Amino acid sequence: MTGGPLLGEASCLLAASLWAVTVAMFRGPIERHGARATNLAKCAIAGALLGATLAALGWSRAFGATGRGDLLLVGLSGLVGLTVGDSALFAAVRRLGPYRALLLQTTAPIVTALLATGLQGERFGLARALGMALTLSGVALVVAPRKGGDGFAGASAAGSAGIAFGLLAAVGQGSGIVLAKAGMTTLGSLPASFVRLAAAAMGLLVVGFFDGTVSRSADLARTPRSLARVVPAAVLGSYAGIFLMMFGVGNAPASVAAVLLSTTPVFSLFLDVARGRERLGLRPVLGTLLAIAGVAVLTGE
Repeated sequence: MTGGPLLGEASCLLAASLWAVTVAMFRGPIERHGARATNLAKCAIAGALLGATLAALGWSRAFGATGRGDLLLVGLSGLVGLTVGDSALFAAVRRLGPYRALLLQTTAPIVTALLATGLQGERFGLARALGMALTLSGVALVVAPRKGGDGFAGASAAGSAGIAFGLLAAVGQGSGIVLAKAGMTTLGSLPASFVRLAAAAMGLLVVGFFDGTVSRSADLARTPRSLARVVPAAVLGSYAGIFLMMFGVGNAPASVAAVLLSTTPVFSLFLDVARGRERLGLRPVLGTLLAIAGVAVLTGE
């Protein structure tokens, strides 16, 4: 997979912008049908599209040499990163809004780095500590409760729960990345993405039979207004976004790609400002830049 100059970098930025747009599109269905029901719809739609793509490319070629252990690890990464992680992200979006929920996701590389250090023996140097400090400082600058009130009820029960869900989402995403990386020794990126989405959908279905998620997802499927948001958001964010991310990672330096893919909160901030949901003040701008700088240090070590 090759491209011209800066095409990889452009693909990463386009993927990041699509994720910002699609998370905003999911907000209405999340508020109406719930986080897990919307997540189930998203995983099912994107998984079906990826399955159709793999069928067109040849299933045997994609999965022919895949080991069972790798399938298990990648499937587990879907349960951790998508069933738990994305459900928590959507719950955070419901309470904090897309921008602040996505900003909390910049702490996922911290989880990845800590797990890689503990489980895979990667070196934990000064650069990683500095990157973690920068990211956490940037996130705290934006989401920490403060006096005077600027539209964010961080000290409220909903605000505190939103922060907890956002951090849980980051833990899920970071843990899912480590598991997926460990399981992709014989599995390519596209089939691995399909396995993750399929496992996530199955996990949500199992849980959904007990907590009502399935019935709420069925209600979502019968609601044209919600479908008009969920279907294009799933196609753009979880399907096209995966292709763009893969192309970007394959055609840009890894550290550059990681930083550009982490710029989703920047796009989300400007989207929320344009919609009147956020104010373009010093704290959100500085906090976002600090968080992304921390990701740059973490991934560029």
